[in-house]
Amino acid sequence: MVQEEERRRLAYEVHDGLTQVAVAAYQHLEHFASRHPTGSTVAEGEIDRALTFVRQTVEEARRVIEGLKPAALDDFGLAKAVKMRVADLEAGGWEVDLEDTLGEERPSREVETPLYRVVQEALTNVRKHACTNKARVTLSRRGANIRIEVRDKGCGFTASPAAAVDGMGERVGLAGMRERVTLLRGKFEVTSNVGSRTSIVAEVPLAGSEQGVEAIRAG
Repeated sequence: MVQEEERRRLAYEVHDGLTQVAVAAYQHLEHFASRHPTGSTVAEGEIDRALTFVRQTVEEARRVIEGLKPAALDDFGLAKAVKMRVADLEAGGWEVDLEDTLGEERPSREVETPLYRVVQEALTNVRKHACTNKARVTLSRRGANIRIEVRDKGCGFTASPAAAVDGMGERVGLAGMRERVTLLRGKFEVTSNVGSRTSIVAEVPLAGSEQGVEAIRAG
């Protein structure tokens, strides 16, 4: 389930981002070529829009690649990787409140990666579905557990229990998020209603569970 949800998330990222920009670049260049046969004169600045599209394509490709396995997650840990993701969103015009009380503390890699994916997918859903660019991300320590919450100030949706299990008819990745957290014997909760904000909360043991860690390693 986790692997299938990850493939689905990547498919959405490529289709809605990289592919759309690449198609726009191709269409613009095709139109440009039709109006400028070999040997014709090109006015100053005429090619600028095509170059903009190509640059956006490269940037989008880098963003997708970074999303597959953020180097910051391995190098600096969960808190730093989330901070960098938030910074990227803010550079794109988002308003994101980040509360981090983990500091330099790092759980095991088997715990860090699933939790980062939950934050990543939750923010992707905000970007695609919540009709807002405002969100709040919280990283905290609760006893022997790590708790994360992603809350938006958007339009909300009907969070039905059945859909949250099978992943059909709800936001992309909810089933995968729940599966990741369940493998670590953690708790996963989605709270949302149409017309109000959405909150996604995951809380897992710092060391995960032996069964969950082995399952993640096998995957």
